[in-house]
Amino acid sequence: MFKKASLVGLLVLSLVLASFGPAQAGKGGNTGGSNNASVYVIHGINGMDLGAAMELPVDIFVGGVGCALTAFPFRQVAGPVALPAGTYNIQISLANSSNPCSNAPVIAGDFTFAAGATYTVIAHLTADGAPTASQFTNDVSYPGRGVTRVSLAHTAFAPQVDIYLKSNHVSQILEDVPNGAFAALPLRPGRYNVWLNLANTDTTVLGPANFIFKPGISYFNFVVGSATNGLYVVSYDVRTFPTKIEGSSNGKPGGKPGGKLSITPKSMKFNR
Repeated sequence: MFKKASLVGLLVLSLVLASFGPAQAGKGGNTGGSNNASVYVIHGINGMDLGAAMELPVDIFVGGVGCALTAFPFRQVAGPVALPAGTYNIQISLANSSNPCSNAPVIAGDFTFAAGATYTVIAHLTADGAPTASQFTNDVSYPGRGVTRVSLAHTAFAPQVDIYLKSNHVSQILEDVPNGAFAALPLRPGRYNVWLNLANTDTTVLGPANFIFKPGISYFNFVVGSATNGLYVVSYDVRTFPTKIEGSSNGKPGGKPGGKLSITPKSMKFNR
């Protein structure tokens, strides 16, 4: 039997309602009191959905930094990039190999990043197929001994979906997940079969596929693309460790959340 999870309460959920405004989900990661924010960038727009080549390379300009990414293709992950806390104007334009970041932006807006927090900024399509970008705050704190944390975002050109996660120990369903939603789930580590159905139907639009979620790691998974030209999952994971026990100087695990040690970008497509 599947355990149903509401999109409020158990989940940490955020809806992106503005075209290019910040949408926070979860808690910022502990980065040891740094004055910088850590930012990941994902290109989640399949060019085929806009009548272009699938890769749809783009240039990304960050105010105060310059032309930060050039010829950045679909399904790629960049980061983490350390940025001093503050508000940045970000502009995304079609790639120009001879003069990067010189084309008129197709997506632009201001983003505010707080010191010590970790974010994902992803360019993607809305449920109506319009280009947009969304900001999510990542929880990269230590999830607890014997626990893994799996974050899921619906950022595809698709209607509401139900997300199923099934292992030998637990079955979880997230119901009526709309485009722009982001949820973080603490789970028992292990191998999970994951798939997506159109909301309140038996019609599978993505998956099933097998994932192995290990303890002490936070996994970030973004569904991108479209039902017409293919749905994909773009992922990365962050390994975390606890800091020393509160009030102790021996440095042994326990107490407050720790910071990230390693990052593994991934990109995969489910079997249809």
